[in-house]
Amino acid sequence: MSEHAVDWAFETGRIDARLVDDRDRALYLALNTDPAVMAHIGPALDEADANAKFEKVCGYNAEWPLRARYWQLSDRRSGDVIGVLSVIRDASDAARIELGMMFLPTSQSAGYAAHITREILDRLFDDGWALGIETVVARHAPTNDRVSRLGVTLGFEHVAAGSQTLNEWRMRKAQWLAQRTV
Repeated sequence: MSEHAVDWAFETGRIDARLVDDRDRALYLALNTDPAVMAHIGPALDEADANAKFEKVCGYNAEWPLRARYWQLSDRRSGDVIGVLSVIRDASDAARIELGMMFLPTSQSAGYAAHITREILDRLFDDGWALGIETVVARHAPTNDRVSRLGVTLGFEHVAAGSQTLNEWRMRKAQWLAQRTV
């Protein structure tokens, strides 16, 4: 499948998602330079590093085959921008992809994460995007109890971490499809 055959934008009952582009620089910088947003992700970036990372993100969104995709997320009802969703393909295993989300402080704890995770899992494991994804992983700092609860709620398998710095959760395609048919 060519990149032109894939429509990366999607919408749900609550969310509009489109690929991050030049219009989203301020959002991306706000997320990546905010110590509160980055508390469970990693050190907050300075503006120069966040700008450099943003340029890479826009480049990844243009690449085919997919190495990574980043979406700007907005609330369908209010139109308010709420954050960014990302998927990054594992360089050593093309059937494995890592899922990540960052929400503006005003959008945290609003139930978006579970909704968005369900929707993106459906798309990643569906044949419509033809990515051949068999496993989705999510990693987070051990101090982020909300993400741990989300993993349990959605039926992710907790993977024993090889380090103390990150917890890892895994969802396999067969497991997700079995859950969705129940």
